[in-house]
Amino acid sequence: MIQTNQAIRFTGKQQASLVQCDWDPSPLAADEIIGRTIVSLVSNGSEMGAYKDYTGGMKYPVETGYAAILEVLEVGKEITNVKAGERVLALSPHQAYSRVKFNDYIPVPEGMKPEHAVIGRFPAVSMTSMIHSRIRPTESVMVTGLGIVGLMCAQVMQHCGYEVYAFDPNEGRRETARSCGLRHVYASPEEVPALKGTAGLAIDCSGREEAVYSLLANLRKGGELYLVGVPWFRSTDKFAHDLLRSIFYGYVQVNSGWEWSLPRHSSEFHPNSNNGSIRKAMEWIRDGLIQVENIYDSYAPSACGEVYAGIADGVLTKPCVIFDWS
Repeated sequence: MIQTNQAIRFTGKQQASLVQCDWDPSPLAADEIIGRTIVSLVSNGSEMGAYKDYTGGMKYPVETGYAAILEVLEVGKEITNVKAGERVLALSPHQAYSRVKFNDYIPVPEGMKPEHAVIGRFPAVSMTSMIHSRIRPTESVMVTGLGIVGLMCAQVMQHCGYEVYAFDPNEGRRETARSCGLRHVYASPEEVPALKGTAGLAIDCSGREEAVYSLLANLRKGGELYLVGVPWFRSTDKFAHDLLRSIFYGYVQVNSGWEWSLPRHSSEFHPNSNNGSIRKAMEWIRDGLIQVENIYDSYAPSACGEVYAGIADGVLTKPCVIFDWS
């Protein structure tokens, strides 16, 4: 019987702590499961918004977390797709135990390491843009920003048949991208003059204006630009005129890369969904089609203070961070 829970909370601006928290003792609903967290995944981008309070006015403490692998402890009487002892991926916070509704978890493919399965959350972010795009495989695709979301984006696009050019000014990130099998990795598009005016699709995963300018300069006429990286703060003093001119005369379609423009679940006339993307991403990782080995570091939840400070200061060497609750 669970009496209390533990969770990671942002207790103040740039302050993270492992704290005791209440557990809901009410009887399990028929469509719920209770799970014990094995690992939980940190989003270096999304969680930094609350941790650093980019927009101002954040009220602390703040619950945080991006995804978790849970070992199922108990299932409601209507649950038929998992049983006690099996594992599921849920968009649960960083906490020791979670209650999850039937539609809010995805069974983990048998035999997957929990650390690998939880990373399946990240490819789904950019898969939304790929699903929406009119640009088809065999065309060139540019991806800027090789943090964990961009690294997964470039791998997904390459696996699906696109000719992918991946860019990041950080040499460590470029080395990681090459180790994952990406064929064309550079500091910036300026290093590939033959690419100029030929790429059909550009995906920015950095959230930086200068990256968007460099992508626009290399798209073909009628190309598409997707903005996946969140523009948390202004990073350049350039005026919008150059941006608007490039879009207008390049006949470029600019799109939000917000992953939740897909529904959480598929339906008869909408077969694509976020849960479907996560499920497929886990399968690709399981089958070795997306490489995740050696791209993450694991920490105990009690180390959350140093982990988030390290992300904020840019001193962590791996693109992905996982909390190990075992």
